[in-house]
Amino acid sequence: MEQKKGNEVSELTEQLAAELIATRQQLAAVQQQLAAEQAAAQQQTASTQQSAQQRYGQIAQSIEQFVEGKATVADVVKNVSANIAQDENLWKGAMVGAAAAVLLTSQPVRNAMGKTIDGIFPGLRPTGDAESATAKGAEKAASFADKGE
Repeated sequence: MEQKKGNEVSELTEQLAAELIATRQQLAAVQQQLAAEQAAAQQQTASTQQSAQQRYGQIAQSIEQFVEGKATVADVVKNVSANIAQDENLWKGAMVGAAAAVLLTSQPVRNAMGKTIDGIFPGLRPTGDAESATAKGAEKAASFADKGE
């Protein structure tokens, strides 16, 4: 009976050792795969950064040529658009910026936004017409400039 238990323990020990060896081999394979993936990701990042630096270098060179009189505005615009077309985040930012500029500089849009805000928060706008207040401010500024103060 004791010999049978000893054999079972020995078999279990051998089985556990074999499973441990197999697990270690699997872990080593996973570690190698992870290292290869990290190296590939680093290489791709470096390549992307190098490409971006090259594009921006070309843009700077184009602007320098324009300043020196060796290029026209059309040449600069062509170079910039060709090099920036690959960067979609820049175009998204440019579109949002352009939309914000239109919204903030367009008098009809600003008036409509003011009416909307007045409807939501009545009493925010001071009493009197905003345009007349702006005109009065412009008159004061003009009279101040005429006095030479």
